[in-house]
Amino acid sequence: MKQVPLAILLTLLSPWVVAQSTARQGVSEQDFLDEMPVVLSVSRLAQPLDETPGAVTVLDHNFIRMSGARDVADLLRLVPGFQTTTSFETDAPVASYHGRNDDWANRIQVLVDGRSVYSGHLQGSAGLGLQTLAMDDIERIEILRGSNSAAYGARAFLGVVNIVSRDVRETSGPRVRFTGGDNGVADAAASIGWGSTESAYRLSADSRGDMGLRSAYGVNRVSRVNVSAALSMDKGRELELRAGSLGIDAGRGSTGSAGNAERSRFLGAQFVQADMHVPLGFDQDVQFTASHTENTHRDNFPYLSTAAGVNYYGIPIDFGAREVTQAMTLQHTARWSEEWRTVWGGELRREVITSPASFDARGSVTSNFQRLFGNAEWHLTPTVVLNSGAMLEQSELGGNTVSPRVMANWHVATGHTLRAGVSSAFRPPSAYEKYAAVRYYDVNGANPITTVLSSGQVGPEKIYSRELGYNLSLPWVGVSGDMRLFEERISDGIERPKKAQDSDPDDYRNIDNYRITGAEHQLQWKPSASALVFLTQAWTDVAGAERFRVSHSAARYAMSLAGMYTTDAGYVWSMMHAQSEDIALMSDSKQLYTVARTDFRVAKPFRLGRSKAEISFVLQNVDQPYRDGDWKFRFDRRAFVSLQVEQ
Repeated sequence: MKQVPLAILLTLLSPWVVAQSTARQGVSEQDFLDEMPVVLSVSRLAQPLDETPGAVTVLDHNFIRMSGARDVADLLRLVPGFQTTTSFETDAPVASYHGRNDDWANRIQVLVDGRSVYSGHLQGSAGLGLQTLAMDDIERIEILRGSNSAAYGARAFLGVVNIVSRDVRETSGPRVRFTGGDNGVADAAASIGWGSTESAYRLSADSRGDMGLRSAYGVNRVSRVNVSAALSMDKGRELELRAGSLGIDAGRGSTGSAGNAERSRFLGAQFVQADMHVPLGFDQDVQFTASHTENTHRDNFPYLSTAAGVNYYGIPIDFGAREVTQAMTLQHTARWSEEWRTVWGGELRREVITSPASFDARGSVTSNFQRLFGNAEWHLTPTVVLNSGAMLEQSELGGNTVSPRVMANWHVATGHTLRAGVSSAFRPPSAYEKYAAVRYYDVNGANPITTVLSSGQVGPEKIYSRELGYNLSLPWVGVSGDMRLFEERISDGIERPKKAQDSDPDDYRNIDNYRITGAEHQLQWKPSASALVFLTQAWTDVAGAERFRVSHSAARYAMSLAGMYTTDAGYVWSMMHAQSEDIALMSDSKQLYTVARTDFRVAKPFRLGRSKAEISFVLQNVDQPYRDGDWKFRFDRRAFVSLQVEQ
């Protein structure tokens, strides 16, 4: 706990925020009496933060903008318990909670407007899905820190990130943004919204790119197009339609490595989604959601080595794949009395992954998921709220599983809430972990060399979680926060056993058993409408894991500090610092590292004719270059300027 006094001191050393903001402008009572944020993605019921069954971090549009982050994964480094990397080497930039499995962040669920963007390719990841929306199109991000399979199924093993897009009714008119600076940073974005309160539409397109991390190969470019519509119908019914396309061109590979040669690869996604909301009287409603998502992975190069024999020189190496996911969800929400609310429903989901490179002669794997979920909120007394819920799930990959959760929230006094609960969850093996058959044939299409051959003798990994929490909300002094004490026991973790001989192919089995314990908190201080301080800390211990990279995949200690202030002259100043100590990187199984980064941003809004405009300057990583994900890769100092103009 030696870092606690330092963190408290950093917060208390902000008297300039209070002194300047209160002296220069009057502070209205409303500034301190804002309602407690309501979140949607914890139990599937709209709940205030002090009644949710878990610890939640909410990053709103203003925080996202003032952070200067160009990427959701990069922004999540400010959330307690998260590990992030901006590398495009293995996947798109990823974020994981309480560690990771190899190079994949496959134990958190990521939703975009309620649609799962989890990719089942290889060992599973939400890295591609994190790139779905441009930062300007995001209204808020809700992060549940802890297992939430009771509400969202298997992939919500350790947590849920729900990215909520901006309401199309509130983004009318055109908007453009241009960004340029160090390391080849070159971004451009444009959007236009039109319509009325009955029918509103938005079209947005953007492209962001740079030269990537030092020592990593290739130029990275993310391109997106998104279309949204909100239609109000008779009898209070509402229909929301969304469609989008995402393309990532990125480099990967290593100089002089024939088995992992430098090359460019492409990651793509296209989707359509429809959400229908139908009120059933004053206290009930039904929501129906349907979506179709296609992901594309293109990554190939010739093998220019004779290490495997002269007959293998020049053979094509292809890591490509195509995924098609279709999902339908129906849920019913009802308030039965002042004390009782429920939500229940079902989901049908079909995932087809086609990849001869991963499944050899089999070629593709089809997985069908059937889910039945429910959650009940019961106000036992005026001060005690009980949330109980469960998810019943069946799939070819994981069989039949039940993921229950029970959480009690006790409003001890005004602004002070204690929370305690337990849950259990499952993560089924990915199609690759269960059915992979990776073989390389010689130039004549014969004599296969098998590097991965899954026996199929792998089932879902399990987690049993216990947590104690404390939610703080004192709007009259501008203070809010949340603390979480946790124990997460993972059993039957999916891992590759040690091979008897180096030439034996890899397999996947349920052989990992370990425990994650610790504490984490977030504290937000808003002394005025023009100032904000946001502090997080996390202490995490992973005990019992056999592999070094698993036992140290979560930092022993991590913290972040963000401060934001608007002057009377209209300048918006912000600072973000994130630090992780004693953490293993993806390609180093022997050494622990400390990773720290500090960013600054200053922006000035102004009028440009009849339009609103803002020019901003961002300086990322003001200190020394740090290792990002891989010990070979460095994140150097970057400076860039942005100009935004909107009606």
